[in-house]
Amino acid sequence: MNHDAASPQLHFGGPDCPPRALRDLLKERIMAVPAGGDIRWTTYYFRDLDLANVLMAASDRGVRVRLCVEGHPRLATANDEVLARLSAHGLGGGLRVHVPALSMLAGLHGHQHAKIYAFSHPRPTALVGSFNPSGNIPEDQAVIAEIGDQDRGHNMLAELTQPLLVNGLCDHVERLWRHGASSFSRFSPRQNRVLAAGPTSIYFYPRLCPSVMERDLARPVAGKGIRGVISHLKKGSLTHRLASAARRGLSVDLLVHDTERRVPEATIDMLMDAGVKIRRYRHADKLPVHAKFLLLDVPEGRAAYFGSFNFNPRSRYLNHEVLVRTAEDSITARLDQRFEEIAQEKNQ
Repeated sequence: MNHDAASPQLHFGGPDCPPRALRDLLKERIMAVPAGGDIRWTTYYFRDLDLANVLMAASDRGVRVRLCVEGHPRLATANDEVLARLSAHGLGGGLRVHVPALSMLAGLHGHQHAKIYAFSHPRPTALVGSFNPSGNIPEDQAVIAEIGDQDRGHNMLAELTQPLLVNGLCDHVERLWRHGASSFSRFSPRQNRVLAAGPTSIYFYPRLCPSVMERDLARPVAGKGIRGVISHLKKGSLTHRLASAARRGLSVDLLVHDTERRVPEATIDMLMDAGVKIRRYRHADKLPVHAKFLLLDVPEGRAAYFGSFNFNPRSRYLNHEVLVRTAEDSITARLDQRFEEIAQEKNQ
């Protein structure tokens, strides 16, 4: 597929792709940055020791590395080995580990859940999406059973090259690195700005007005219908908007993760009662569907949302997330195609 130089390019991982395709892409990009260049990353899970070694080698050759990693993910010890190695090296002072502050209300803290991988060379780019470098060799099967094999399961990264978007994402990682991932940042004007270039906009969470997708879901029009591949889905304003669209007679078709924890059966029942077609993705090797994208028709045309944002209250109100909206024809067409590919795989 041909892409305009300023249009996002999509990279997929999944059972139909080479194993470790997305982490190999990240490794390739790290190795392409020369001395004097710049790498800025933020991620939730980071278990890939080889990628950690490549980042340390980049720092040693004179690359300025800024790396923000969640220090207390859901599987609390998952990042420990990589963080110990990176901390011992130092990355030239470039490592920032996010540890949520203690809250008076247990559990009401946000995670550093955004996935941003930005590189200055061979040209400035930033990849955003759902992929964590959470695999390792040799693999710990107990860990993979808990968090899912993201090196082989369905994931995606969108590569952005438009200078305004890339610079804004780099600036966002720099602010996370300098100031940490506080839930109080929702009050910051810079956190609430919208990065917009052509048909593509980027939203940072937490934000004062989190109802970004809801605005489009309140005004969908007939067309290809609403489609989504969603790893985490719980009752809330988004599910109510999806149910409302189905009740108005619009086609709503969702593929979701197979675990009760990520997608409760009560949520599925509520949507099915409203007329939503919703199916759990189940793979013979228990590979996850960790991709997160939603497509719908609005009066201006077809729009797509994707990023690190989970369709649940924690992402909506607490976590640091990145959400991308685009009306770029090549992207909406490719995501429609990807939806079909995953749906056909499920039905085989």
